[in-house]
Amino acid sequence: MGIEAALTHEDSWITSYRCHGVAILRGRTVHEVFAELFGYSDGASKGKGGSMHFYCKEHNFYGGQGIVGAQVPVGTGLAFAAKYNTPPGQPTPIAVAMYGDGAANQGQIWESANMASLWNLPMVFVIENNHYGMGTSTRRSSSNDNYYTMGNHIPGIRINGMDVLAVKQGDYADSIK
Repeated sequence: MGIEAALTHEDSWITSYRCHGVAILRGRTVHEVFAELFGYSDGASKGKGGSMHFYCKEHNFYGGQGIVGAQVPVGTGLAFAAKYNTPPGQPTPIAVAMYGDGAANQGQIWESANMASLWNLPMVFVIENNHYGMGTSTRRSSSNDNYYTMGNHIPGIRINGMDVLAVKQGDYADSIK
């Protein structure tokens, strides 16, 4: 909710399979979400996408992805398109890609971050870290599970995702310089 409050509908958003609430925030109805989950034709993806594929093209929501981390390069592509399709002097929409801690050490995440930094893309990477990727503790699978510190040229901030106002405002108290 905090992220949605900070965005406009011109901004793009793509996420993982944790997309049900985001789909509603970006314009899908509760009926469309449940119809999709039950495979009905009036679902968000006509009953064919199931739990992972909710789209709302009218509000630039590109759904959840079934392949772990696959949404991040797509989100970076959305940022690339936003930057290069925005006329000079106009505000550039941003792209948000959310992924979980299970995807955090994948090469495609860091390749996407490198491209976003190199090309100065309007991209926000959001990691949903519950400290367990596919049931494995991040302390057993990552040499650094403070993922927000791994951004190289992209500054990272740690925000309490359970505090909607902190998310909207971007509580920069834990910002790394």
